[in-house]
Amino acid sequence: MRIPLLVAAAFVSACADSGNDAGDGPLLPPADGALAGPDAADAVLPPPDAAVLVPDAAASIPDVAVLVPDAAGPPAPAPTALAALVREDELRATVAALSDLGTRYTYSDGDEAARDYLVGRLRAQGYEPELDAFTFDGETAENVIARKPGAETPDVVYLYSAHYDSTAGEPNVSAPGADDNASAVAAGLEAVRLLTPLRLRASVWFVFTAAEEQGSLGSAHLAARLVREGVDVRGVIAPDMIGYWPLGENDALDLLGDSSSVALVDRMAALADTLGVPYKRWIQHDYCYGDDHTNYQEAGFPGISPMDCVEAHNVPAAGETLPHYHDRTDTLDTLDLPFTTRVAGLIVATLADLAEPLAP
Repeated sequence: MRIPLLVAAAFVSACADSGNDAGDGPLLPPADGALAGPDAADAVLPPPDAAVLVPDAAASIPDVAVLVPDAAGPPAPAPTALAALVREDELRATVAALSDLGTRYTYSDGDEAARDYLVGRLRAQGYEPELDAFTFDGETAENVIARKPGAETPDVVYLYSAHYDSTAGEPNVSAPGADDNASAVAAGLEAVRLLTPLRLRASVWFVFTAAEEQGSLGSAHLAARLVREGVDVRGVIAPDMIGYWPLGENDALDLLGDSSSVALVDRMAALADTLGVPYKRWIQHDYCYGDDHTNYQEAGFPGISPMDCVEAHNVPAAGETLPHYHDRTDTLDTLDLPFTTRVAGLIVATLADLAEPLAP
């Protein structure tokens, strides 16, 4: 995540609550948090292709039966059921692999190593990723894009977008970026793992952007390209920092949107209620302007950013801090992976809900 462009200015007061829009001033979530829904672990996917036992009318032995397919077939998986399939060990492995590179600073070899890592992970899921290149200051950087075509409305696209670069005080030396933003990249790769085998009505593009820490350049380049090519993007989920939860299970996810993306925020909030993930909604605000999600918003695409850090960046009265932000201490051992897993499950469920799973 970039340091917000408006941090140095006097921010317009904003507030949030667990499931309500921001109001006239900073407001912490009520003590009882967001409405808790059924535990995600209770949700299960439908069984594999079902079959029923029926008598074989032609058999000479009356009790003989044969297996015949259930004509109705299995139903489409519920998006909330997918949330329970997000694996903490998968998130841990991805964050470890990226942070162990030492740095993913745009001007370092670590940035290219991270790009190659993502390409390898996506190829393992059957994609041939596109490297969407752009140049700045004599440097070439590349977004990594994998497209999953929709089965019925392939021209309708939903984007998952997370930046893979990192920075710190001495970025060429050490910028592990576990929270910022390996955490959201890990959630994106879990979405790839879980959604790739499914039939979805609409298309999903899994996007990992470059050079966010240099001014959100990768998302700006891609957003302009999407407009130029007339891609029908109906919504963008662009998480940035979803791993640092100092309050553990008592923490709450920030759902950051704007007036054009209220429907997306509401959709994720409704699923959060069902899955029992505490959250705060941020709609009327001037916060985190300049991060990736705002480039999509300004291009005319509804975009939201689930994150862990709105108040730490913008609401001093909240008492929330980010001691490892843009520091060499932003490492895997500072993250709360159990809560991160719940947040990643919510994100995967929302992406699936938008793209609409179909029966096999």
